[in-house]
Amino acid sequence: MVTLRELTTENLDAVWLMKADPELVAPNSWSLAEAFAYRSEYKQEPIVYVIYNDDEPVGFIMALYNPPTEFLDSIDNQGQPYYFLYRNMVDEKHQKKGYGRAAMELLIAEAKAGKYGKANAFYTGTDPKSKVTPKFYGSFGFEYTGEIEVEDEESWEEIMRLPL
Repeated sequence: MVTLRELTTENLDAVWLMKADPELVAPNSWSLAEAFAYRSEYKQEPIVYVIYNDDEPVGFIMALYNPPTEFLDSIDNQGQPYYFLYRNMVDEKHQKKGYGRAAMELLIAEAKAGKYGKANAFYTGTDPKSKVTPKFYGSFGFEYTGEIEVEDEESWEEIMRLPL
């Protein structure tokens, strides 16, 4: 059974050692550093979970509730709070077993229930070169907003939105 558990000192090593296709997702070391930076810079507590299958850590998922970045779409929706998914990764040894899908379903359910705060939407970004992630997030009802988030000259993402 797939569950989401908070990141702790007990499961940190497992998360640190997980690997996935770098073309599809950033390394967990980068994601953990980002979570720390969000906490210190924006004074926001990131939503960081380890994905478990029974008692085995198999992946990592991270989001923020109402991050400081404003998308045109969120402004059009009267600036209502929203969630943004930063990472959903499953270790290469556990790919194609449905763990990423199950984790996403659990996180969306938490967002709809307002666990971290009420919101009107869930956003994520997808690499335009990926043939996997747009279909994956589209299967949950995420749709492209037409917006692009540019990180640098070589890295940018197309923004997708799921109404809550």
